[in-house]
Amino acid sequence: MMGQTPVITDSTMIRLVNLGEMGKQEVNKTIVKEDQQYRLIVAYDFKGASKLAAMHRERVIDEVSAKLPVGFLVKESAYRYWQREKNRQFFLILLVIGIIYMICSILLESLLQPLAVVLIIPVSFVGVFLTFYLFDFSFDQGGFASFLLLSGIVVNASLYILNDYNNLRKEGVVHLPSHRLYLKAYNGKITPIFLTVMSTVLGLVPFVTGGQDEVFWFALAVGTMGGLIFSFLALIIFLPAFLSLSLKKSQSTTSYEK
Repeated sequence: MMGQTPVITDSTMIRLVNLGEMGKQEVNKTIVKEDQQYRLIVAYDFKGASKLAAMHRERVIDEVSAKLPVGFLVKESAYRYWQREKNRQFFLILLVIGIIYMICSILLESLLQPLAVVLIIPVSFVGVFLTFYLFDFSFDQGGFASFLLLSGIVVNASLYILNDYNNLRKEGVVHLPSHRLYLKAYNGKITPIFLTVMSTVLGLVPFVTGGQDEVFWFALAVGTMGGLIFSFLALIIFLPAFLSLSLKKSQSTTSYEK
């Protein structure tokens, strides 16, 4: 067998079977045609750091490209979702934030209050950057995916509080000032919000146990956990500040219209 073939390196004899494994697997034999070209995708598993994998991939592409005949081309698959050179991930994050703003505007029936909700999202991103920086983790595709995941999760807590706040205002509780109404809505929702955040963080712990060898899932888990914890602090500190600014603007606009 090829795996039993001895290889001498630095006066040391080793066998290929100790370095890796080879096997056969049935795959789809169809070759896709796109833009008048036939495309064949070659996939492989690389065990190691993502930077080392990128260096190895680029070196192999350069070596194979030099040996290919005219008419053949080898390049990275276009189906790699996170392509840094095109910055598609940042556009997707902005698109998600824009969609969240529109949905919150419909739910809250306001154009200013959703700003307080959306501004919590970039604040939670600070927790992601701090997590990777303080613990010296490798920021990979999972880190970008955690941005998208956080964009949809962190707004829930703000919506719970603001929705109760608006309901209290609609119910005619006018004898209380705005900050007392907010505190009433906040006290009613902070406990389930805290439990939701903690349960989500604990639910991501299994993805961390594999360590940084599981590049995507580890980065996704630690990024989401750090962002959720930081978003809880942002909910306590920044949401009242953002909300007070929107209320002042709305009140000044109403008085001007009168």
